Amino acid sequence: MQIPGVDMDEQITKTLEQSGLTKNETAIYLFLLKYGSCTSGPIIRETRITNSRVYESLHSLISQGLVRYTVKKDGKHFEAVEPSKFFDIEEERREKLAKIMPLLNTFAIEKKDETTSTIYEGFDGFKTAFKKIVSDCPKGETICILGFSEQQYANKSLRSFITNMNLKSAEKKQRLKILMDQGAKHSLGKDRAKEKFVEVKYMPQGYISPAAIDIFQEYIYIFLWEEKPYVFVIKNKIIAGSFKQYFNFLWSIARK
Repeated sequence: MQIPGVDMDEQITKTLEQSGLTKNETAIYLFLLKYGSCTSGPIIRETRITNSRVYESLHSLISQGLVRYTVKKDGKHFEAVEPSKFFDIEEERREKLAKIMPLLNTFAIEKKDETTSTIYEGFDGFKTAFKKIVSDCPKGETICILGFSEQQYANKSLRSFITNMNLKSAEKKQRLKILMDQGAKHSLGKDRAKEKFVEVKYMPQGYISPAAIDIFQEYIYIFLWEEKPYVFVIKNKIIAGSFKQYFNFLWSIARK
């Protein structure tokens, strides 16, 4: 099917170059395909490619199996192989890729296991970090949360934003396990416990957290709500595992 507004020759050329051929190789292959067997002279003359580049490209096309030649009295006569050869080449590439795919996936996993850290500043950065938790956390995944103290939740803009993000989290059926200060039990905690996919527990009297911590998969988000908010993000499986163990210990001594 021809692309509207694109000349057929131009479309063919682009497609062949996208398949892996160079610009010179494409020009030479198409010339041989249209005009049949010939020596290098007509190729150089018609394609206007320099001698050295023509021979270089012919050598490459021959090695790929796209051009063949016969030797006659006046020298080598080159001829384009039938276009279906491209399907054979593509199939060979796919087979080779399939063989190394497990190794490539191993490299990708190793890279993911590297420790990364990010800092977000200001209220806009704070909002960006919260949105990333909801977007990056898979559907149905559990997020372990060490909540702010009641003092931080008194801020209307913070409470409004967090409430809105929790609605988006519920759409993905993300399960929230939240630890709060006793002081929030009859206010924010009561409201949160009514939300879908949310379970709330309270730490013993006197527990006050100046920061909130969200933990899921290999991520740890540490929120500091001050005059200028900060969010510290750490991505590391081992560190996240340690935080989860700490959270589970606190969860075991907390009460509903």
